[in-house]
Amino acid sequence: MLIVDGRIAAALLVAALASIGDAQGAPSAVVRVVAVDSSGAPVRSAEVTITRGLRDVVARGTTDSLGSAALVVPSLMDSTDLQVTMRKIGYARADRFFAAAPHDTTFVGLMVPRPLTTLAPVKVSAEADLEWKSYHLDADDIANSTVPFVDAWDVVKRMRPDMLTSRGGCDTGIQEVWVNGKRIRLPLLPIGMAAARAFVGAPPRTQISYVPITVLSEIAPEHIEELTYHDCFDRSMAVVGSVNALFVVLKPGVEYVQDVGSFVVETTADKPNP
Repeated sequence: MLIVDGRIAAALLVAALASIGDAQGAPSAVVRVVAVDSSGAPVRSAEVTITRGLRDVVARGTTDSLGSAALVVPSLMDSTDLQVTMRKIGYARADRFFAAAPHDTTFVGLMVPRPLTTLAPVKVSAEADLEWKSYHLDADDIANSTVPFVDAWDVVKRMRPDMLTSRGGCDTGIQEVWVNGKRIRLPLLPIGMAAARAFVGAPPRTQISYVPITVLSEIAPEHIEELTYHDCFDRSMAVVGSVNALFVVLKPGVEYVQDVGSFVVETTADKPNP
């Protein structure tokens, strides 16, 4: 539980902001964000945004000397899943999902790793760099794109088609999908190669399992932290199902259940200190 000085002043500020929202006639919620690093020190002057969906930024602010920021989310008609994101040079991006309701105050704590000591630049070959760009994708890449996405399958098709064709020369594309370190196994489907190609819209020479489209179509784009693909030549993991495999990492506060999809866990808001 986070303990922050100046709680009385913060409470008055929250009440005042809520009153402003009520006076304007639009239901609003107040979100109190406190960001600290792994040592417990406040993260000052960090940019904090609150987003609805993938790119709809509904509030923006900057943390103060206590690592705290109070933001007003306007026009909430019912309880809504929102995402708070913190960015600061030298720190890893931090995300957290939470639920907010009209005329309510939500407390959200962010814990980010302390910045690492900068090391000398590492020389990377052009070939390795190109493979990384073709086989890797993160939350910033998705959010910064102007392309509309329906689901994670749409993200892969539109942003990283090399994941579907295995640019290294493999005869197959994605065959396996792992979500948060767990291999997703689906029942075998009696479907011919030609039908499978037509089903996923794969190039003529590339066969793709029905597994990726089934799993990825259940994952929301805004829930993705990172996507990494291992083609048929990648033997870095001595684990069954790790070749021709797509590894999906979801953001904190998000889980995936087969046949249900990705969803925000309901225990995401913090209680204020007594």
